[in-house]
Parts: sequence; C-alpha cells; structure tokens
Amino acid sequence: MVGSGAVLRVNIRARAVLPGKTPTCSGYAHGVHPRQLAIRWPAEYPHAGTHFWASQIFNGMRSIGVRIETCDVHQRPGNVMLLEVCDDEGKHLVAFDNDDSPEIAEDIANNVLVYFKFQYGSDGYEYTNVVPGGYFPANNRVYRYLPLLRALRSRRSFRYDVYGRFGLRYGGAEIRRRAYELLSAREDFRPEISLFKYPGGPDKVPYRTYLFEIPRAKVCVDMPGAGDLCNRLIDYLAVGACVVRPPPSVRLPVQLVDGEHLVYCASDLSDLGDVCAELVRDERERERIASNAREFFDRHLHRRELAAYHLAKIRAVRWH
Repeated sequence: MVGSGAVLRVNIRARAVLPGKTPTCSGYAHGVHPRQLAIRWPAEYPHAGTHFWASQIFNGMRSIGVRIETCDVHQRPGNVMLLEVCDDEGKHLVAFDNDDSPEIAEDIANNVLVYFKFQYGSDGYEYTNVVPGGYFPANNRVYRYLPLLRALRSRRSFRYDVYGRFGLRYGGAEIRRRAYELLSAREDFRPEISLFKYPGGPDKVPYRTYLFEIPRAKVCVDMPGAGDLCNRLIDYLAVGACVVRPPPSVRLPVQLVDGEHLVYCASDLSDLGDVCAELVRDERERERIASNAREFFDRHLHRRELAAYHLAKIRAVRWH
C-alpha cells in the first residue's frame, strides 16, 4: 500500500544482482568499505515528489559501486521511503524520511535498521537508529550544469548584489515576506529578491534559469520554507555561493559553521540587510566563504558522498 498522494512508478535502470554473484561495493569516501551488500530499491515511491531526492540517493550509491535491484518493497503512507539492504544474513529495512517536520514516524523507526531523517532535530531523538540524513539539491540536473555554473561563479561577473527567489505556496510565507520587505527597501546594494506563487506575483522561473542566476549574485539569501532546510540552500552551496540565512533548528550530518561555510543572520532577520551589505562590500571575505561553501558541498553533500555516509551508517549499525 502506498501513500494517498500520487504514486510514481520508478523508471531507473538498476544493476541487478546476478544469480550466483556476490554483491560488492567499492566504497568511496569516509573510509567506507562495507561488507557484501546489495540494495533492493522500491519499484514504487510513496509520493510523486519522492523521485527528486530518491533518484539522487540511487545515483550516488550506484556511482560508488553498490549493486541495486528494483523490487516490490512495501511502502507506508507518507514521506518516508523504505528500501531493503541485503547481506549474507538476510534483508534489513532502511528508512529515508523527507518530511518537512523534525518529527519522526516512531512506528517505522521501531522496525528499521537505520532511519535517516533529513530535517533532523538539533536535540536528537531517543531512538539510537535515527540519524541525520543530509539534504539534497532540488534536482539531479544540477550535476549536469555544475562545471559551467562554477566556472561562471569564478569569473565574478556579477549582475546582482543580493539574490533570492522564494515561493509562498508550501510554507515559510511570513519569514520570506519579511526578508523580501527588508531587502527590497535597501538602497546601499542592488537586490534581486522576488516572491512567487501568490496572486499578482511573478511566475516561478524554470530550474535551469534559476541555477544560472546563482553565480551572477555576490550574496545569495536562503530562508526556511515548510521545513527549516530547503533544497535552495544545497543548490547555493553546490554552485559555491556566499549564503546568508537565519540559523537552523535542524542539522546535517556535518555541521555548517557560521562565518566559514555561510553566514547566519539573526533569527528575527533584524540584521539581515546589514549582514548582506557587509558581504557585498567585503570581496575577500565573501569569496572566502563562497569557496568554503563549494568545498563543503563536495566533501559532505555531493550525492556520492552522502551515499558513502549512508552506507557507513548502515554498516556501523549492522556490524556494531
């Protein structure tokens, strides 16, 4: 049984484990050399939107040599995808929770080997098998454009001083409107800030268009939406942007450091404009942070690095 939302039939060419062959994984980062593992990938996702992040996990695991077989893995209603990890002792369920709330599905956490929570609450959970799951760009296509996007960013041919595009449909409307008002009122830098998906507002731009706007901005602003973490933040880091946002109440597997990988403004946005203005003026500091952001993505948030992290966590629990 699948969720009440639209069900997406998975159309991925998986490398099946051949009869009589032992599944192996070459390992990649974090010193991951897991014992013999194979992945049974769900033939159907619990929600149509699952595809955008699940495909990145799939491609990341495949890129580091994990054998994957598409199978009928029972899915529960909601935003949690289940897959099976197979070894010589049997099959073990693993959960990936993309719900925008930090809350977990306790009935699922009780019955899986590892529970990867993307919006992982900073205070943690009583379940020791619930671990940070990381976060992803909005779409796999970003990897196709990254070399060009980074080349454009390195040219420092900026069109905007401060940039941000925010939707209002799915959450975060109040803080995003506040950011829009504060930045649009500034006269000491050139803002390109827009809200979309509301009556009278501009249309949402295509993903490719948005990606190619990022390297043309000195400073990129991120705001929470339905969840504290947004795909926009990861898109920014992937390109190598200098990012400003309020501090999050959730965390990644490896913490972003204020003043190193991005800059946090006050939670109430009271200094948002001033923080952006300072970075617009200070080229050396801005470009140092942008370079660190790009390195952080490559080391910790690239799909192959997240896949290696996921496998390391599975291995640590399985063979503890």
